[in-house]
Amino acid sequence: MIDRNRVRRMFILSMALSAVIVSPGLAGEYRPAGESALLGLIPAMDGWTLAEQPRVFQPETLYEHIDGAAESYIAYGFKELVVAQFQKEGVETSLSVEIYDMGSGTNAFGIFSAERFPENRTVEVGLLGYLEGETLNYFAGTDYVKLLCYDAGDETEAYLNRFGRAIAGKIGDKGVLPAPLAAFPKQGLVANSEKYIRKNVMGFEFLNNGYTASYAVDGREFECFLVDTDKDQDPAALLKRLLDFHTKDAAPAETVAGGFHLKNRYGQHMFLGVQGRFLYGVIRVPEDAMDGGGAYLGRLADALKKSGL
Repeated sequence: MIDRNRVRRMFILSMALSAVIVSPGLAGEYRPAGESALLGLIPAMDGWTLAEQPRVFQPETLYEHIDGAAESYIAYGFKELVVAQFQKEGVETSLSVEIYDMGSGTNAFGIFSAERFPENRTVEVGLLGYLEGETLNYFAGTDYVKLLCYDAGDETEAYLNRFGRAIAGKIGDKGVLPAPLAAFPKQGLVANSEKYIRKNVMGFEFLNNGYTASYAVDGREFECFLVDTDKDQDPAALLKRLLDFHTKDAAPAETVAGGFHLKNRYGQHMFLGVQGRFLYGVIRVPEDAMDGGGAYLGRLADALKKSGL
């Protein structure tokens, strides 16, 4: 069930952030059209006019547009943002466009996934586009696109879809989902719960490039995760650090098929293992779902072996 209060808070915050108007005198507010490729993605729409000159922001000026949220975007590799405000001719309806260049498709999916709810209604715009109230968000190629429509009544969805598809057509590259997501078992997977976490997976500074997904099986909820290590990291060493942290002042980990099982200092069951360059596991496993936790650990290992990653 959708937590409407949470959605409402997020939506109000999004509106407040999107409505920030920056004084033209501030340095770095926008660049001339010839200096930003993102400006070429702003569509020309019949019946709509630009209410003001589009603005372009870089990492050092992003806070001017989304003060309080800029660091989250920068943590996902944010490169540049273009913002355009459209006005529908003859009426009060307006629509804002935000296009974030995140540097890579994985980063674009990451910030997109951090802001969506599994309950959001998906639409055929870009990759995994979704509608929530007066907003339409999606990602395509290396870009994250956010649209917000005001005072359109019953036409809101139609306008959002029209603008969204026009921008996606200009981006051209629809993109693909990050390959490691395919390793998550489909049985029990909560739709649209997959996320990419670029830094500090599960709050650990030594764990980066992580993927998570939520599961609900027979009334029990838990999560699976993958950490895709780079060439300078040893996944076995990361596993040891994780085990050492969770077993300090707690019972030692026990060996199980495919890895280890432990009950951490918070009373949560975890199953952890290593396959190739991946550290993977099942976390937040309820007391009465131990067999399921071990089974999903094995499914993750099998999927990683078959994936060739």
